[in-house]
Amino acid sequence: MSNILSTIESFKRKKSTGGIEKSIISKAEKELAVTFASEYKLLLSNYGFLYVKGEEFLGIDIASYDVVKATKEARQNFNDFPAGMYVVENFAIDGILLLQKASGEVYTYQPNENLKQIASNLDEYLSNL
Repeated sequence: MSNILSTIESFKRKKSTGGIEKSIISKAEKELAVTFASEYKLLLSNYGFLYVKGEEFLGIDIASYDVVKATKEARQNFNDFPAGMYVVENFAIDGILLLQKASGEVYTYQPNENLKQIASNLDEYLSNL
């Protein structure tokens, strides 16, 4: 398993909404018909929504920072949104989203553009901030 929790703890300045219960995480996965990567589940269960180094990692049931809402909106708005992936962060620049697969790989997605893998997992992505 990755060191994502150690990586997050290494950031001196961070904000979070607090951990999310596993049953709520499972409900979100079912609603989206995806499996969250194990690292993302750790992030959710320990921090919920997480803000670190200017990056806003989506939680569950957090107004505009909800992985379920963001993923559903992207699926509805973009015909080329990749199946089996979910939104981890919305950069709010030119429609660019940070996506993740169940296997952990992290991608940037822009509508009508190619997916670009930017990290093998969320820990690697966070470590490079």
